[in-house]
Amino acid sequence: MMPENEKSLNREHGRRDFHRILSQQADIGAAKIIADHLFEPSNTFDPNSRRKLKPEILIVLSYFLLMAAVFAAFNSR
Repeated sequence: MMPENEKSLNREHGRRDFHRILSQQADIGAAKIIADHLFEPSNTFDPNSRRKLKPEILIVLSYFLLMAAVFAAFNSR
């Protein structure tokens, strides 16, 4: 049997390794999941390329902007 101190040290070392592994994973996290749904993937061969919004998101945002403009125009009195 291992003494209690060795068990806690092994457990703490395992936690540190687990956190280190997770921090190296770029595909984990809520922000990454949401960004993947909103943006097109960047070009893997061009390191300076930026991710663009998907066309569906642009269309929905433009409809909201148009509705807000119409609403403001008719309620400006």
